[in-house]
Amino acid sequence: MGFESGSFSFHAFYLSKAFEPSAIELFAKRALPPIKTLTGGEPLHGWAGPLHALDGELTEAHCWRGDWLWFSHVTAQKKVPPSLFRATLLSELELERRARNVEVLPRAAKADVRERVQEALLKEAQPSFGSVECAIDLRGQRLLASAMNDGAMQVLCPFFRETAGAMPVLCCPESAAYRLCGVDFNSVEAVNLTPNEQVEAVPEITLGTEFLTWLFYRWEREEATFDFDGERCGLMFEGPLLFSGEKAPGCHETVLRNGTPLDTPEFGIALWNGKKLRRAKLTLTKGDWVVAATVDGNDFAFRSMKVEPAGQKGKSAAAAPDAVEGMPSLNAPGAVPAPQEERRKLGVDERLDRAAFYVDAFLHLYKQFLELRSDPVRWRGQLSGVRRWIAGRAGQDKA
Repeated sequence: MGFESGSFSFHAFYLSKAFEPSAIELFAKRALPPIKTLTGGEPLHGWAGPLHALDGELTEAHCWRGDWLWFSHVTAQKKVPPSLFRATLLSELELERRARNVEVLPRAAKADVRERVQEALLKEAQPSFGSVECAIDLRGQRLLASAMNDGAMQVLCPFFRETAGAMPVLCCPESAAYRLCGVDFNSVEAVNLTPNEQVEAVPEITLGTEFLTWLFYRWEREEATFDFDGERCGLMFEGPLLFSGEKAPGCHETVLRNGTPLDTPEFGIALWNGKKLRRAKLTLTKGDWVVAATVDGNDFAFRSMKVEPAGQKGKSAAAAPDAVEGMPSLNAPGAVPAPQEERRKLGVDERLDRAAFYVDAFLHLYKQFLELRSDPVRWRGQLSGVRRWIAGRAGQDKA
């Protein structure tokens, strides 16, 4: 599913300049070429409208939604299924061997047959499409893109720069630390969150996983609200939970899912053994906005984001209250059931606005963590509290 409906996944990118709605003309100049020009195994790259891979309408009227420019980067390529290629190749090699009346084909002959089969199958192959949905926030210098792996980002970012003159920079723990607080993560002192002295010290800095672990500690101490953008906001953690630690004894990853992963003893054991919270489902709220996503502390990827649709509660005047249940009674003459809450489907701009709120609120909390982490005195006091919490969670606080 994409930005328009259902759950969606994305990375956030910083842009070096702001954009206007008219900037879509730049992308229209690099639109996806006609599919008929696709030959051989070389891919075609280009921009398309937001509706589908062959949406060629790159105009303001079509792509400008609220405060967002919404479009896609599309890659088209002819690919031969490996099973079809192998079967056809073996068949052709056998025919070639019989035609030459030899026991074993020479290596050069095999290479010629392989090349001939590949070329013939590519001519008949249908193109396959890869699409990365993109949305530029016109209020700020930011891009949201559904590129979720390194390969997709390595194709998208240079092509975006060639088109629009601005190189997208991934919003990850390291880049966000520098932009939010001017913190160079290489200069941050490495520490173990666990009080377990048997765990080997980790020289690498992992600010993202430290932040998620700290945020869970803060939330569990009943600090489930925070002030952001002039409003009181809330946060809540849910499972499944992924803990990781390269220097942890035994396995380097622990996954807790099903049941009650937040309350399980394995939670504290994972932290005690030097692992940190790497991935969790985090819900953020503001007013009637409820946005949930699975966040990865390694690269700040936002996966399976869900936004609650807008709703209005309705009341039934004909239904009399039931004295026992406190619910509308259906026994009174003329009584009808109370209507369910009416929900309105959100437009793509409203959904993107909520996604932007989620990213901004998440980075606001990250900034609070960075301010603590870069202050040796305050961090020492915070670290002692985190370690007591981990010891308590692991059942190691009993003297």
